[in-house]
Amino acid sequence: MNAPLEYRLKREIEKIEKIELTIESLANLDETIDVLFEFLRGQGRESLLEELCPYFGVIWPSARALTEYLVSQSDALKNTRLLELGCGLAIPSLASVLLGAQVTATDFHPEVPRFLERNCTHNQVNSLNYLHLDWQRTELAELLPEKFQWIVGSDILYERQQPALVAKVMSECLAPGGRAVLADPGRPYLQSFADEMARRGLRYETLVRTVADRPVAKDIFLLIFKKDSK
Repeated sequence: MNAPLEYRLKREIEKIEKIELTIESLANLDETIDVLFEFLRGQGRESLLEELCPYFGVIWPSARALTEYLVSQSDALKNTRLLELGCGLAIPSLASVLLGAQVTATDFHPEVPRFLERNCTHNQVNSLNYLHLDWQRTELAELLPEKFQWIVGSDILYERQQPALVAKVMSECLAPGGRAVLADPGRPYLQSFADEMARRGLRYETLVRTVADRPVAKDIFLLIFKKDSK
């Protein structure tokens, strides 16, 4: 897109344990998709709708579950380096900064930086680093030369090729002794991702968190991987 679209927005307070965040998000996802489609159709670029679909702009249950887990690990997070993959509105990243971590949030969607800037301002966060990261095309060693003690992601396994791509990033960028956490609502590719990580030598445990959502609460699976210190 040559210029940012002006979507209808809303502002909400997210209270997660001891963390309170002000989050600006899309007022209505379906309405936003319609606006984007009309914009792209006017330019003869309807084929880009799937790539540019604004799913990033919604607070998903998996992001809440991941953030709850990170808050529960606040002592272990402090003064560590954390990388979030497919951050979207970056609620886990924002919370982790407030908990004392050095955070790098990453995404592919071109609108994410604009929303992230607003939400950093709303929450007085001025030390969050952002990188545009395309898992398929990026040379990780060049973009992310340093290792991270934490690598996290929420609801990012929605295409067939993504388990292998996410596993590659997590295994290559995770520091010895580090922890990788993926939150997922039980999508079909979750087991494939777990198998990919296991092949790379990362053992894991599974936690289930029930988080509030409309119209009913949802169970979210958290796969927690630990990398050997050696």
